[in-house]
Amino acid sequence: SSSAMLLDKQNILWIATQNGLLKLTAKKNPFKTLLAGSSIRSIFKKKDTLWVGILGNYTPPLRDAAATEQPPKKIIAYNSMAFYEDLRGHLWKGRYDKMTEYIPPGNTTVQYEFNYECFFQTLFQNPATRNYWAGTDSGLFRFDKEAKKIIPFELPETPKNLSVWQFHQNAEGIWLASSNGIFLMDNQRETILKHYTTADGLPSNTILHIYEDRYGIFWLGTADAGLVRWDRQNNSFRQYTRDDELSNNKIYAVYEDDYQTLWLPSDYGLMAFDKNTAITRIYLPENGIAHEEFNRFSHFQDEDGTLYFGGLNGITSFHPSDLRKKDPGDISLYITRIRVLENTAETFTDRTTTYKTTREISLKPGDRILEMDLTLLDYERSSENQYAYKLAGKQEQWVYTRTNRFAIINPPYGKYDLVIKARGASGIWSENPLSVPMYVQAPFYMQWWFILVSALTVVATIIIAVRWRIRKLEKDREHLEEEVQKRTRQIEQDKHIMEQQAEELKALDKAKTRFFANITHEFRTPLTLVAGPIEQIIENPPPTNTLKRKLSAVLNNTRNLMNLINQLLDLSKLEGGRMKVEIAHGDIVRFTRELVMRFQPLADKKQLKLAFLAHDRSWEIHTDIDKWTKIVYNLVANAIKFTPQGGAITVALKPWIHLNSQYIRLSVNDTGIGIAPENLEHIFDRFFQADASSTRLQGGTGIGLALVKELSEILKGSVSVKSTLDKGTEFTVTIPLANPPTRETEIAPAATNYIFFSLIREIPPEDDPENAPGEPAQKNSEKLQLLIIEDNQEMREYIRSCIDETRYNVSEAANGEEGIEKALKTVPDLIISDVMMPKKNGFEVTEAIRDHLATSHIPLILLTAKASLDSRLKGLERGADVYLTKPFSPQELTLRIRKLIELRKLIQHRYQNRETPPEENPGLKKEDGFIRELKDYILKNISEPALDVAIISQHFAMSRIQLYRKMNALIDMPVAHYIKSVRLEQAMQLLKQRQLNVTEIAYETGFSPSNFSKIFKKAYGKAPSEFY
Repeated sequence: SSSAMLLDKQNILWIATQNGLLKLTAKKNPFKTLLAGSSIRSIFKKKDTLWVGILGNYTPPLRDAAATEQPPKKIIAYNSMAFYEDLRGHLWKGRYDKMTEYIPPGNTTVQYEFNYECFFQTLFQNPATRNYWAGTDSGLFRFDKEAKKIIPFELPETPKNLSVWQFHQNAEGIWLASSNGIFLMDNQRETILKHYTTADGLPSNTILHIYEDRYGIFWLGTADAGLVRWDRQNNSFRQYTRDDELSNNKIYAVYEDDYQTLWLPSDYGLMAFDKNTAITRIYLPENGIAHEEFNRFSHFQDEDGTLYFGGLNGITSFHPSDLRKKDPGDISLYITRIRVLENTAETFTDRTTTYKTTREISLKPGDRILEMDLTLLDYERSSENQYAYKLAGKQEQWVYTRTNRFAIINPPYGKYDLVIKARGASGIWSENPLSVPMYVQAPFYMQWWFILVSALTVVATIIIAVRWRIRKLEKDREHLEEEVQKRTRQIEQDKHIMEQQAEELKALDKAKTRFFANITHEFRTPLTLVAGPIEQIIENPPPTNTLKRKLSAVLNNTRNLMNLINQLLDLSKLEGGRMKVEIAHGDIVRFTRELVMRFQPLADKKQLKLAFLAHDRSWEIHTDIDKWTKIVYNLVANAIKFTPQGGAITVALKPWIHLNSQYIRLSVNDTGIGIAPENLEHIFDRFFQADASSTRLQGGTGIGLALVKELSEILKGSVSVKSTLDKGTEFTVTIPLANPPTRETEIAPAATNYIFFSLIREIPPEDDPENAPGEPAQKNSEKLQLLIIEDNQEMREYIRSCIDETRYNVSEAANGEEGIEKALKTVPDLIISDVMMPKKNGFEVTEAIRDHLATSHIPLILLTAKASLDSRLKGLERGADVYLTKPFSPQELTLRIRKLIELRKLIQHRYQNRETPPEENPGLKKEDGFIRELKDYILKNISEPALDVAIISQHFAMSRIQLYRKMNALIDMPVAHYIKSVRLEQAMQLLKQRQLNVTEIAYETGFSPSNFSKIFKKAYGKAPSEFY
């Protein structure tokens, strides 16, 4: 029997009995159950008809529900796995090995049967290609409707038993959810663009369903990893599992309602996941759903938002808005208990009574934890009640909890409101949260009065300290000024002395530099006058063997002396920091082999085995060849000098890689006398020589190895040595490969070729076998004109003695200015000029010759005592054709002259062949322009019979002799003949056009009609009239 009854605001009836309190809830269930007792396999709704796939053998239609009050009005059930509506509105049904097409309006059926054993799990038609696709438990298939067959589509990196469960299309393409991750297919080409797996960050490879929200976020239902949030923009993943209060980690589908809630059917209940709070509500049969376990493909969302989820006991159908309707009346939220853990206390102090009296919470500075118990008067499903709180003005983010007790640790100081809200079974948060005023007293050191006193104290202290500091600084300043004045006077005196010393040092450095440069020049000229005649005596006529040996010794020592001068000059440049790195390109293996083989005669003389080893036959690199030459020369020469008769020397060149950088490594190994251990650390010092008698006997200056070390370092490399007394020594040079030169430092091709193959001056080049010295240089009897520009009279006479005056007429000039005047006056066929001369040096002569139109074509040889790479490049870049260093070989000079004259013949042939225009050549740019301008001028005035050499000479601002010499050099033809040839060529073109008669053409091309036919026939063997 009951003693009392109460109906609360939620329409819950409470009955008090002798056995306890009873709760009776009378509320309409928002969930509807369809086809109870059936295991649902698939769901699709079209208009008012619900198409259902049921496990078992059924004959359609299974049930007609037209008389039911709630939609759907009609339910049709089949034994099928998949439903799909294509782009034409046709409904497709897939089962084990067949598909059925329902064609409206009468739902005429077409059956498609296949030989594949597979379950059709999902169907899709590509809007871009209109092709049909089927996802099965045996992979992906393309359906050819015309041929009525399905074609397997091979997916990359997939097993044979792959299952495809869903198609999802967006702007990127078509996404496939499968048992092996997610595939992205191009919707135009229908090829796989990307395959996403756990290797790409996915928590699981078994993806059952893909949902894309309005922000482009992918929400993935997985078979074993719960719900996955995939932010495609930054490729980040967030996983929600049972640890995040999901009921199960197998999520069959993901659908979103209008309230940003995701509905997730699983193997244990239906979950409502709030996207904003990540709080999940779980619905079980006791909450009104048909069954706690749902099936894989049994889910559908209607256009109006109604959701259908199939399971082991029919279909659970509902609209999310029905779950959010408020119950009549407000649900009250109360604070039932407040406890505080004070600063030094070990147990909580109850403050509930104080709160009920003051309706606010006041805490002291030492109170560490505020704990609060809440009660929500919603008893419909109290286990699902949720709470949230925030500290308004301090912490605006809500903190959510499922329990009615929460604690705030170390609440912030100040005045603010503690705002609390709750939601009950309706799922709606209370509109009017509970607001509790809070005041947390700050500690004394944060009180305004303490801060003010502290600030005043600090300010007073600063003022006192500043005043004391100012007085001290004034005293220090006075003392410092006195000291500064004293020191300034001393510094000025020292500065004056240092400036004088600096000027003296600069003057000494300049004097030393000038000394080295001048002494080099002064040595080279007499050495040339010594070495040149000796070579001439040795070669023509041959002396006796005894005399030849003695002369050869003089010649070799002359060259050794020149080499020492060069090394001293290089050391001077290194010391003054004036040596630059000049990068060139070429075959380092070929070049180094030629350098080493130059020493073969000397090695044979000492009966030494000289070998060169390389990793390959050729190796194209960029490096400073001038410095490389000096390194190789000094190391090999040093090895030959200190290796006794019968020994062996091995030079090895190979690449070496260290820390991802490539290097050249050169090793020179000998079986010589070796170096004592105590001398190894000094071996690269300048002018150092070991004191051992065996070393002294070999001679030396102590310059070579010092130069090797400093040249290696300027190339950012290094040199090392290993040696054993009486066994031998090995020097190793390691130099990094240089980058290709920039536009500003790039060496011209001619200069590069010269550097690589003309640096070694010790042995003169061999005579050209095609032109022996006895052969005539010219086919006609006219001699060529040579001009020698040299300030040293003896050197001019020596150069003249090297030249065969039966072939050439030689003229001389004593300085650069005189040389330019003679060149412009006579227009010689070739010029030989020194570099260091009074008035104008050789570089200025070269520029003047190349800049003047009358002489720009003349080949030019520069002779100089400056052997540096800078000087060679300077001469070649300004237009010199050949750059010879003193002392030079007479044979080389004559050979260079002959080759330049032969080159002029090739240039003449180039311009004489007018049928085909010459190919563009940067080295002949000025001459091509001259010939082109000359021909254009003749064509422009071709009808003028008076056009002759005088008019053309005046046009080009040349004398008649200058124009004659230039034309003879370029085309080997007088100007008058050239004018006539151009007239005849133009006449030939006009005759071929047949627009003018013969007389008109004669006048048009500057010929007299009376002799035009005769001249034309003589030139072409055919009269002009024969062209008509």
